Amino acid sequence: MVIIKIYRLVEQGGYFYVKDSESSICPVCSKLLSKRSWRLRKFIDAAGNKTKLFIRRLFCKSCTRMHHELPDLLIPYKRHCVETIEAISSGKPVKAPCEESTIRRILTWWSVVMPYFMDILKSLAVKYQTKYQPSPAFKEMVRAAANTNNWISINSICTRSACMPR
Repeated sequence: MVIIKIYRLVEQGGYFYVKDSESSICPVCSKLLSKRSWRLRKFIDAAGNKTKLFIRRLFCKSCTRMHHELPDLLIPYKRHCVETIEAISSGKPVKAPCEESTIRRILTWWSVVMPYFMDILKSLAVKYQTKYQPSPAFKEMVRAAANTNNWISINSICTRSACMPR
């Protein structure tokens, strides 16, 4: 998957299409991706409204992998928008449009992946000889993990009580 920052949402027939303004690069082999097709992606915004987006499917001719192009208002494999998840993970009291159990799962997920995301930023800073902010923005950490092919698979982390050690 690839997360993009520069895009616009175009509404057609009750659906939104994500139209990008930047070229996407394969996170695996760093070659240019070609457009393949569209895919429906649903999410819940900060107000609790269910929204349907069509996101592009991209193909890399070099490594023959398929990628999805997500706008930066979404987090891979999460139903809630980045605003909601960022508000919950900040630890401040927030009126999130989700159940208490979902809030607990998001907090557990964040406690597991945040150190991992920070390590990704540290390794990218060393690799490219740059500096990163001591407390980087939530969206930037998510984008760095996704766009460098370091996103942890949904099967690697289980935040439900059935998977947690007793």
